[in-house]
Amino acid sequence: MSFDVFVQRMVDGELAVTDSDALRDLIAPHVKSTEPESDFALLQFDDGTADLYGIGDPGNGFMVNHISGQQAWDLVAKLAATGDMTLMAPGVPPMICSEAARANLPEGVGESAVVVTSGADIQRTIAEG
Repeated sequence: MSFDVFVQRMVDGELAVTDSDALRDLIAPHVKSTEPESDFALLQFDDGTADLYGIGDPGNGFMVNHISGQQAWDLVAKLAATGDMTLMAPGVPPMICSEAARANLPEGVGESAVVVTSGADIQRTIAEG
């Protein structure tokens, strides 16, 4: 899927940073190649691939696209949960990993957010738009 999904932590309605090392530890086993000049990594899974932009410091937020396979979506869900991050995609409600995260979204946004706990939840939310 070539949908751009932005993943960013929010605190008190503002963009925030999370632990890049924890995210890199989860990403590292899947890195097939990188292009440091564009902060890009191609991720490889048994059932597909994903493009990730922001590999250098993923705790500041990152974007994934060209996702194929369930395992890539499951990793995105795990990364978001680990970093207490919100997933945002055009035409889709914000996706949060816990009900508690709703309070950290900007005013007027939290009401429409959808809780996702798996890659399948993310795919379903995107499909429903």
